[in-house]
Amino acid sequence: VRTIDSMANKLKQLVPEAKIAVAHGQLRERQLERTMLDFINKRYNVLVTSTIIESGIDVPSANTLIVDKAEDFGLAQLYQIRGRVGRSAQQAYAYLFYRKRLTDNALKRLSTLAEHTSLGSGYRIALRDLEIRGGGNLLGPEQSGQIAAVGFDLYTHLLQSTLDELKGAKPKPKPRETDLPLSAFIPKSYIKEEAIRIDFYQRLASAENKESFQEVIDEMSDRFGLIPKEIENLRSIGLLKFEKTG
Repeated sequence: VRTIDSMANKLKQLVPEAKIAVAHGQLRERQLERTMLDFINKRYNVLVTSTIIESGIDVPSANTLIVDKAEDFGLAQLYQIRGRVGRSAQQAYAYLFYRKRLTDNALKRLSTLAEHTSLGSGYRIALRDLEIRGGGNLLGPEQSGQIAAVGFDLYTHLLQSTLDELKGAKPKPKPRETDLPLSAFIPKSYIKEEAIRIDFYQRLASAENKESFQEVIDEMSDRFGLIPKEIENLRSIGLLKFEKTG
């Protein structure tokens, strides 16, 4: 917002024939409403605005969107902003500009938007956003939410018990808890793709004996190389639980 007026002045100098308006959240409510209505009624043909247009603004006649410093926006936010154009039968265009060298994640975000332009692509973009940002370490010290409160094994057990109850199946016995001062998880630096890490977690949690548990660990080693200390701790804890229940 601090630089929005200077940007509008630059545009006026570059395109003096354009009718330019400015809109942002620090304007008084009536002034903001009047500006938006004037833009909708085509008294202005360029609107320089903040992310206030991210949601709740419907201007069917708007057909071109330019986002400055797109590298600073999240993927979901960019998706919402892009949706401000193309809301009619008229062909629309969205241009995302960046000013500095892109980080890997910023490049992934912008590439995802470029790849998914069809109607109904929001779900695929949401999955990609989760993959880029990560869903957290399910077994590590960075846990959050319900899983952090009860631990991964107990969480999956409670989830499975609820599903069994809904199906009318006999509930399985509650697993014994093991509380050890160890970091036991699959590091993101070892397996970068979130979906693959979650798949390995699920397979480890559903292993029925020591042999099947060890097979999953061996597969990780075969596919991704020497396992780090955190996974070695995970293996030891998992095998210990089978000893306790055996």
